[in-house]
Amino acid sequence: MDPAAGGAMTREVDGIVDLDRYPLDRRSVARLREVIERAQADFLVSGVTVLPEFLRPAVVTEMAADVLSDGLGDAMRFEYTVACDRIPDSSPLKALYRWEPLREFVSHLVGEQAYRSADELGAMTVQIHENGDVQDWHYDMSDYTVMLHIVAPQRGGALEYIPLPGAFIERGGGLPMRHRHMVKMLPTVPGTLVLHAGRRSRHRVTPVQGEIPRVSVHMAFNARPGQRLNAHVRRHLFGREE
Repeated sequence: MDPAAGGAMTREVDGIVDLDRYPLDRRSVARLREVIERAQADFLVSGVTVLPEFLRPAVVTEMAADVLSDGLGDAMRFEYTVACDRIPDSSPLKALYRWEPLREFVSHLVGEQAYRSADELGAMTVQIHENGDVQDWHYDMSDYTVMLHIVAPQRGGALEYIPLPGAFIERGGGLPMRHRHMVKMLPTVPGTLVLHAGRRSRHRVTPVQGEIPRVSVHMAFNARPGQRLNAHVRRHLFGREE
């Protein structure tokens, strides 16, 4: 990347991410090392790491207002998912996903090179869960997923997950009762970044209740470059193949 372009993108991301708290741009190498060591330790133990207050409050407010004002409303989504190609290119979310220091940060945490997805629909998505919506136990299609919490519902909408190594999901999306004691719960807290182990991470979203939806952003990373979803998965997730 052109150094000038990289500098301009970092200035843009500085308005999105609290780079003083999480100096992914290496403005404080010692602080970044501390963040990486702590987050990496959590990820290696459980397959999940949580970074509170990762996004700046003003950006969270802006993103929430866009969604709640129907900027990414019913016409833009399939069920509760807005595909990457329907998120405006001007969105700060896309700027963050394209930012190389974020990819490098994820690579450090997972212990191998992580690459952005090449899928035009599934590389980055916005999920909007409204009253009564629930997401049953499942795995993601990517090797690693970065989740950003944008809007918290009035009630419910927590992320439940099973720390690695976890239990098998039963056919039909259920979880064997003997493994319920393993379940951990993360409430939806706007501005939080959650990294989990994608296709190896068993997780679900509990039922959302109330007039305020649960809004989250999902960024896909893989251990190999150029990865795309197949046509069957695209139809299932987005209702279309392209």
